[in-house]
Amino acid sequence: MSDPVARVLLFGTQFPPSAAGTAIYTRCLALALKDQGVDVAVLTQAPASNSTDEEELPLPVTRIPYTRNVARRYARSLGSLRAHLDHFHPDCLWTTNGMGTRVAGLVGELPCPLITSVRGSDIRTRLPARGPWRRLEGAIQRRAYRRSAGIAAACRDLRTYAIRQGVDERRLFVSHSAFDLARLDSLSASLEKFDREPSTLLTVTRLTRQKRVDVLLRAVAIALRDVPDLNLVVVGDGPERAGLEKLAQQLQISRRVRFAGPLQPFSVELFSEYRRATAFALTSVGEGLANVFIESAAFGLPSLGSDSGGTPEVVTDGVTGWLVQPDDPQDTAARIVALMGDAEARQQMGRAARTWVEGEFGLQMLGERSLAVIRAVVAGDHLPPDRVAS
Repeated sequence: MSDPVARVLLFGTQFPPSAAGTAIYTRCLALALKDQGVDVAVLTQAPASNSTDEEELPLPVTRIPYTRNVARRYARSLGSLRAHLDHFHPDCLWTTNGMGTRVAGLVGELPCPLITSVRGSDIRTRLPARGPWRRLEGAIQRRAYRRSAGIAAACRDLRTYAIRQGVDERRLFVSHSAFDLARLDSLSASLEKFDREPSTLLTVTRLTRQKRVDVLLRAVAIALRDVPDLNLVVVGDGPERAGLEKLAQQLQISRRVRFAGPLQPFSVELFSEYRRATAFALTSVGEGLANVFIESAAFGLPSLGSDSGGTPEVVTDGVTGWLVQPDDPQDTAARIVALMGDAEARQQMGRAARTWVEGEFGLQMLGERSLAVIRAVVAGDHLPPDRVAS
């Protein structure tokens, strides 16, 4: 008997070479469904700047020309989505970020069931919203949720938040991101020359206030009293970079901090930083589900993360790393010192992290769970129970 799910259109305005979490998630979801035998097409937005680093994928990716004008961006996206629905004839439309969800909410009558998404700061800034434009976006987003057969939340914490904002609990399910272990294996020969560097802490993030890199810098300054050879590598860029570089100077730790700038997702340059690191840290607050914790675990690194948002879903306290109190440099520093000072515990946590990723965050698991939801949605059945790990 043939599978009733033949075609799925993934639509979101973030996709690699963007390093945004929703971009990584969309790529993984597309490949995971492709591996399950689904005919997948991706409709996304072109990068804001010309890029020659686009990865060749075994599925069609159509890019909508970018414009800085937000209203025009909505109009272009809406026109492109309508055209793809008419041309591709999907059995299911799955939007993978907030803007994609809102654009789907603007389409008149949809020709197929709709799955939308609940992602990080997007929903928190629009449900509820402040200001007329965000309120308008919030109303459109609510409309999209009302017409959705399924709503994919990035983590349990965001699922709970959405329910508090009035989103129908029966339609919500948790859809964690994943890591493409095959991609890592394909680069293994290029990465073999990079060895672990002692006492090297890595963070990979956009440099914004939410990410609390300033807290990590202050923690490193404290930890250096006990770990004098400690080094911090900061991968990423953003509006706070200049201020963070200045803070490192003020804390007199500039020679111990390297700002590496933005690195291409899935690249040898990025993966080499993971290979060289001793441990990983991201002290952000209100995070949805940070893909970088999954990436670092794939490299066998123990992680430090704030006990906030969706981070406890990817960092198991005392098993794959440590959870620290949000906005607490002292607590963070204590855990850094503990990790750097106990090689046996560090290696044990790293092995547990790698095993955790292989079992829960591989493409196969994402594909199986996602296809089960899509089949239920297409058949008009109840959603299957969440099977994400606790």
